[in-house]
Amino acid sequence: MWAIGWHEFKSLFKSIKALVIIAIIFGISYWTAGLMGTIANRFDVHDAENGSGAGIASIVFLLGFLFIAALSHDIMNREISTRTIRFLVTKNSRTNIVIGKYIGMWLFWFFCIFVSFMLIFLVSKNFLWWGLLECISFISVAIAYNLLFSIIIPKPTATMFFGVVFSLLFPAFSLWIINSSNQAVNWLKFFTPYYYALLGHFYTLMNVIYAIFIIGIGIILFNKKDL
Repeated sequence: MWAIGWHEFKSLFKSIKALVIIAIIFGISYWTAGLMGTIANRFDVHDAENGSGAGIASIVFLLGFLFIAALSHDIMNREISTRTIRFLVTKNSRTNIVIGKYIGMWLFWFFCIFVSFMLIFLVSKNFLWWGLLECISFISVAIAYNLLFSIIIPKPTATMFFGVVFSLLFPAFSLWIINSSNQAVNWLKFFTPYYYALLGHFYTLMNVIYAIFIIGIGIILFNKKDL
């Protein structure tokens, strides 16, 4: 399980798309940190680092699903379509394969988000631990969804298309139902990670439970899948 996770973590850094996305995230993080630092010095604003944290959170909440789909949409079905999954199941249980793949993706995104908050820390001298936790708990759900889609959809090209469409529509749909006054659709907000992220405080930890639930569904489906 851990060997699978470590291999997936390292392989993500070998992708040109990954390097571009990392550059975008780090660039925006450094720019917002510098901008907020300038504002704080000029106008004596003491909470400017929170604005920098909000910049990273905006990237994660609005583009997190899209970035993950772009990098790892075929994390499971690629192995299945090339038959390499048959080699993996001879040495690991199916459950460990799913968890290992998830751990690899999670470590990659934890690294990216953690370094982004470190860039803010270098400017503001204040590490936003709670902001980091909010972003990590949210991205955990996005990774779990990506893994689930790659298990359900057999073709890598199909998951790429579906992942992009989902990552564009899901945030808009989630924000719509959260702010909707129509009770017929408003109750659906409990099934979106955006609701718990926007509630803030300890409610954001609900996304950790949410992610575990999605992973559990993925494990059940993968254990029943014909390889």
